Amino acid sequence: MKKLKCFFKKNSKLLWYLLALLTIFLVFIPIYYKFPQYKVTMAFEGMLIVLTLLCYFFTNIFKKIGNFLIEFRYPVALIIFILCVLLKINMSSIGMYNVVLNDRGGNNNDNVWGISREIRSDEWLVHTPYYFSQQYNDYKKISNLMSLSGQDMIVGYNAPVKDISLLAKPLTWGYLLLGNDYGLSWYWCLKIILFSLGAFELTMIITKKNKLVSCLGVLLIAFAPTMQWWFVPHFVDVVLWSIWLLVLAYHFFTAKTRRFRNLLTILTPLAGCVFVLSLFPSLQIPLGLLAILLLVVFLIRDKNTITFKKKNLINILIMIAIAGVILGYTLFTSLEAIKALYSTSYPGKRVSFGNTGTLESIFTNLTTIFLPYKDINYLNNCEVSDFIHFAPIFLLIYPLIYKYLKKKKSNDLIVGNALLVAIIVSLTFYLVGFSEILSKITLFSYVNRIQTVYGFIAVLFSLWCIYVLFKYKDILTNKQKIISLIIFVVVYILIISEQLLSYMPIYVYIIEILVFAFIIFTVYYNLKYLTTALIFLLILFSSFTINPIISGDDALTNHKIIDEAKEIYESDKGYFLTIDTLHMQSLLLANGVDVLNAVNFYPDFAKWEELDEHKENYEYYNRYLHMNFKLTNKKTNFNLITDDNLEININPRDLEKIDVKYLLAPYDVSNTLEDNDVDFETLYNEDYYIYKLG
Repeated sequence: MKKLKCFFKKNSKLLWYLLALLTIFLVFIPIYYKFPQYKVTMAFEGMLIVLTLLCYFFTNIFKKIGNFLIEFRYPVALIIFILCVLLKINMSSIGMYNVVLNDRGGNNNDNVWGISREIRSDEWLVHTPYYFSQQYNDYKKISNLMSLSGQDMIVGYNAPVKDISLLAKPLTWGYLLLGNDYGLSWYWCLKIILFSLGAFELTMIITKKNKLVSCLGVLLIAFAPTMQWWFVPHFVDVVLWSIWLLVLAYHFFTAKTRRFRNLLTILTPLAGCVFVLSLFPSLQIPLGLLAILLLVVFLIRDKNTITFKKKNLINILIMIAIAGVILGYTLFTSLEAIKALYSTSYPGKRVSFGNTGTLESIFTNLTTIFLPYKDINYLNNCEVSDFIHFAPIFLLIYPLIYKYLKKKKSNDLIVGNALLVAIIVSLTFYLVGFSEILSKITLFSYVNRIQTVYGFIAVLFSLWCIYVLFKYKDILTNKQKIISLIIFVVVYILIISEQLLSYMPIYVYIIEILVFAFIIFTVYYNLKYLTTALIFLLILFSSFTINPIISGDDALTNHKIIDEAKEIYESDKGYFLTIDTLHMQSLLLANGVDVLNAVNFYPDFAKWEELDEHKENYEYYNRYLHMNFKLTNKKTNFNLITDDNLEININPRDLEKIDVKYLLAPYDVSNTLEDNDVDFETLYNEDYYIYKLG
């Protein structure tokens, strides 16, 4: 008994850690059982608890391993990248094609782990097929595989193109070097690795090389739920390359060796180019401004480490030249396509004046951590997903932090103040809005993703506050800690809306809020490793099961109907048109078959002028567009279903006008063709029907 008592006394810290982890684990068990993926999450979280135990008893060994991985993070990342590409690992949701075709069991049987997400249609239905199609277009800039007029593939989600812009698009190199199957893996693996490394490097700058908080930065930025839900296509690219642009620019001014600065002279403009070519002003404008603000602030704070001299102006001229040549050529040759894109009714003419948020929006959306397991019953999972941050409580105590750091004359304060200003600006636009004139002057009229901008800044602010509270342990009194936690919990509970309650019962949200409060408690009391373990636990639960792990590209290429369509197409090439489906055109495109109603990023006027001679339906098709064609015995007509989904009821006699040679339909349409005196031949009639016209 004495030995046991002695053990408990000696290892009290460990016991508190395990008790905290086990309590949260046990509390969530009733919730886990409601979800189909609970076994995977429970297994991983159980492993985390065991890992915590091992870390405690073998602290020195794990510290050495951790320091080794951090010190050699780039060689380690390279090895992981090579292994993943060799195994053709990716996180695409192309497994959805197995579900919609149902010719391989109707499931995600190619997935190593996790499930494909129908809601990620921007990725599996548009982005990946566009990228795959370039192999059959010889990676040329203009592709006619999906359009009579042609589509600029830079505008098309910045697809791999064999020209100078490729220098600034490392994510797409794998497609040209290794083909589609390995290229898909290259894209996904390199993206998550670069995002993780970028988040680490940025947090290292924010926290003056605090390794532990920088590891939290990787979790809260790269693996933030909203980043994983939107991971592909260009939504996350803007965040990724804004981070790297800031990191590379900072190190350019503080480089210790000429060789390193010369390397950065090449890398920095390339990061700037890919940031610009992301073509997503809704995030580019605010994140570009944020990057400039933080770069200036970091250099002011670290002015003693700046090694830039007048002679290094030549490096800046070289950077301008590199960026100028790449962007000048790319934007000039894509100018007409870019103009066409931003002249569209959607998304080109979208204008925002803010005022889209509520008090609830300041906090992390309480539905976020459950979205991988239960679909939201309003909007969609991607739209409501959020960063996990603790900005509200840190904003509450910021005056105390400010007062303390001011007294200490700490240069950490300048970073906190800059992030505070950024939060105030983003929240003002988010909650109150700008006038029309101010929105246009600041270019915020283009910003319709302010919730993402605020969430990203809130995470950076949270990381900075965690770093400061870890570094200066006596900023807050016990009374201040308790009062701030109570206010945080009470306000968080009070803002739970009826809409949230339609998704989950209130007791689930209260548990979640108490978990957030407990994490802040561990920060307040400098329980660094428990903070890390809890945040890892939270991110693991809310983010790691969003995207599946899949090996290869069979789900996109290995289907009987695709083999038949390719054989028909190769024997006598011509445009396919798919009838009453929004996925078969993407499959055909991904496999190199010309298909006239695959997604267009801007209008294919050569097609629409034939079908709508007097432009009566111009507003319907002047947009980024999914096109669902249906046959009708009536006159060809248009029906806009959503902002980006157009239903075209086409009379079969009009098919000849737009050079359609083949029809592919999920049911027999021969009667409609016969009724309209269209000559045709049935080439295939099993699960799908393929007809040759004329």
